[in-house]
Amino acid sequence: MIKYVSDFLKMNDVEFKKAIKMSTVSTVKIGGIADIVAYPNSENQMIMLVTFFEKQKIPYKIVGRMSNILPSDERYNGVLIKTDRMDHYRFGNCGAVASAGVLLTRLAIESEKLGFSGFEEIAGIPGSIGGAVTGNAGAFGKEICDTVTSVVYFDIKSGTVNRISAEDCDFEYRSSLFKKLNGIVLSVDFCLTKSDSLTIRNKRMLVAENRRKTQPYGAPSLGSTFKRPSLVLSAGKLIDECGLKGYCIGGAEISNKHAGFVVNKGKATAKDYLAVSEYAKNEVLNKFGVRLEYEIEIM
Repeated sequence: MIKYVSDFLKMNDVEFKKAIKMSTVSTVKIGGIADIVAYPNSENQMIMLVTFFEKQKIPYKIVGRMSNILPSDERYNGVLIKTDRMDHYRFGNCGAVASAGVLLTRLAIESEKLGFSGFEEIAGIPGSIGGAVTGNAGAFGKEICDTVTSVVYFDIKSGTVNRISAEDCDFEYRSSLFKKLNGIVLSVDFCLTKSDSLTIRNKRMLVAENRRKTQPYGAPSLGSTFKRPSLVLSAGKLIDECGLKGYCIGGAEISNKHAGFVVNKGKATAKDYLAVSEYAKNEVLNKFGVRLEYEIEIM
């Protein structure tokens, strides 16, 4: 399989690497080896790869910055398609258009320079546009769907490229239409508000400072491990009230700063991460009768 896929990628001028440790490309620094990592640089290359792998029944997974995915400790006998090279964006009078691989923080800072407001609260999320829109990422009371006007996506089942409005994306808390159907986000149109660049920057820096004070900033993690159980309940607060801050299995630890985060203290495995997380889930269920759901995706 590896030689067959390698030859196809070479023939079609798609950048790729063999035998890559997923721990080197995951924000939590966990994961075994992936046979091949491919880096399409355009929507057409992405569509070509997915169509080929589907037809040939070759296992593949599309990922962005892997900031919300827990990789397996085992070898991934397939192709990781990383969107890093799909990093094109442009600004117009009313906002921006960005490809799936554009880093959310980068788009926020470029928007700020041009006096466009709308990304300040979510600028610190270490993910890319495709993943952020698919999971309707959010922070500090803001969700990315608040600025989306339309999305261009590839429907794997029909083999068609479609544009739909934000109203038809079925955005919900940490979910969207693209999680429910076999759809790949290719690019997104955003409606932003004109403002003063300094005002925007001050707001973004205030949010960033709050993030540094309340979250394990800089420690390898996947962000919030669990979804909020409800509008009035926080998973982190429930875990904290179970006295689990600092609880550790192997190299994985429930953060002392924010109990909603599991951090890699060094040499943590996916098995460690899941053991800590499952223990927290069970303790919360036993003490409060609340069943936590994962916000992260588990490979």
